[in-house]
Amino acid sequence: MKAFFVGLAVASLVACGGGYSSGPSTPPPSGNTPPPAGGISVSNNFFSPATKTVAIGSTVQWSWNSCTGDVYTGQTCTSHSVTFDDGSSSSPTQDHGTFSKTFNAAGTFNYHCTQHPTVMMGTITVQ
Repeated sequence: MKAFFVGLAVASLVACGGGYSSGPSTPPPSGNTPPPAGGISVSNNFFSPATKTVAIGSTVQWSWNSCTGDVYTGQTCTSHSVTFDDGSSSSPTQDHGTFSKTFNAAGTFNYHCTQHPTVMMGTITVQ
């Protein structure tokens, strides 16, 4: 009879997965927005990629990924901006969301974060 109950307990653990999980133990920060294919991530103290080449008429989207932590330990989101050096446009200073710009002329367009101008810089080359 004892063997029956031991077998039943083992079968129950196997059927339930034994409490083992191969997934992440904490969810990702909820304030982050994955960039679309070909987009640029606005992270803490850097743009990724920092340089990009696009065709005339292309629209580039920046997505904020500057939140760290999780729902269990709390999140910290840092505000950044995308500000073009020529003054043509800029995003709001924000800690989540997106910003898009369409490039209708050839040239090199440098941009920076107004909160971190000496470390957060990027370039869009339009051909």
